[in-house]
Amino acid sequence: MATHGQLSALVTLIADATKVVESHYQKFPEKPYVPSLDDVEPHPLDDAISDKELRNAIQTIEGACAQLTATVARPSHTLVNRFMTVFETNALDVAVRFKVADILQEKPEGMHISEIGKKSGAEERKIGRILRCLASKHCFREVTKDVFANNRLSMLLLSTNPVSSIGLHFTDECQKSAVLLSETLADPEWGHSYSPYQCAFNKYSGYPKGMFDHFEGVESEEGAKRGARFGVGAIGWGTATEAGALIHHFPWNDLPKGTSVCDIGGGVGNVTMQLAHAYPSLKLVLQDLPERIQQAKNEVWPKECPLAIQEDRILFEPINFLTESPVKACDIYYLKHIIHDWPDADCIKILSGVKKAMAPHSRVMIHEYILQYANRVPADKSDFQQAPEPLLPNYGAGRIRQYNLDIDMMAVLNSEERTVEHFKRLGEAAGLKFTRVWDLGESGLVEFGLP
Repeated sequence: MATHGQLSALVTLIADATKVVESHYQKFPEKPYVPSLDDVEPHPLDDAISDKELRNAIQTIEGACAQLTATVARPSHTLVNRFMTVFETNALDVAVRFKVADILQEKPEGMHISEIGKKSGAEERKIGRILRCLASKHCFREVTKDVFANNRLSMLLLSTNPVSSIGLHFTDECQKSAVLLSETLADPEWGHSYSPYQCAFNKYSGYPKGMFDHFEGVESEEGAKRGARFGVGAIGWGTATEAGALIHHFPWNDLPKGTSVCDIGGGVGNVTMQLAHAYPSLKLVLQDLPERIQQAKNEVWPKECPLAIQEDRILFEPINFLTESPVKACDIYYLKHIIHDWPDADCIKILSGVKKAMAPHSRVMIHEYILQYANRVPADKSDFQQAPEPLLPNYGAGRIRQYNLDIDMMAVLNSEERTVEHFKRLGEAAGLKFTRVWDLGESGLVEFGLP
């Protein structure tokens, strides 16, 4: 397709997708419009699970806008701007650590940088420059010169919002590890290794074991704090990535009463809590390392889901899934964002341990990003519906999060996101039989059973 044809086609995709988005917002009588970025009040759709039409429309807009700007701008302009996104990330880190969003809540109409500086402890001109950078990318709002207020995006940076916790995880250990990714890949030994103890995180931290060992806090109080922060941040990650699509797009209501679901490596149980609220007929098991299980049992669930505890619908059991099998004979073994944390050899260990616990009727559900290639293939050769042309078939920037996460996994754990074919190989090596893929929108469920 000629360039001028591509531009027109991309603009048409954006216009058509925008109409779809507007039609979905119009379904809410109390707020029948797409909120302005200056609007700090939440919209009912903010935490709702998007249906397929809305999700595809948003991904189309994101992908087409990015592809359009990359097409029309000079290549040097585009690449230099991308190199410099590291400073936006650092500015977000400053805003969260200095709790600027919390401070601005005291004056919703706007606060001068002199007052922000006094309350945060940051030098006023420097914090002002940080906020202006972020406001230029639509996070915070400069009301008048040097006077800033919260907006629709910065409200998620409040210290009470789990999104700020997952943000600190990315700006702290993840970014500091990623800085050393090139050096790690160039290392004659580590560059070709898939050991979780020979990755950029180890170079950055000097810690000899894996990041999740560090989070257990046995050797360091700082590691324990990061682990607890990650546990809370997982809730924010789940909201951002619409992990709750599992609750709506999998036929839980069709399962017999008393169906047992074992959430392996489920952290404090974000997904399990959603299942407990939505489907009280399920019997739930939450398994993770002892520190997270204690946090879930003693802090999170009594506050967020006490009824499940009172009705004995949830069992908390610690596990080291690399050396132990989960609770035996559950109907469903659910692993969300577990397999992507480990290299192939360890994934096979984990799945083999699950297989040992399975009854003949048991199913394994691996909930992960499922990577698509960036090249277009015939429709009958693709596991997923491809984006409309001239978009990249995987939606490009519209689904960039999973590809960014793939690089993050390389940096902090020496692991990876995987394709359907890769998941099938892992399951087969563990003695499991591939059944099907459930499309959950941003992510998917890869289902296995016993042969």
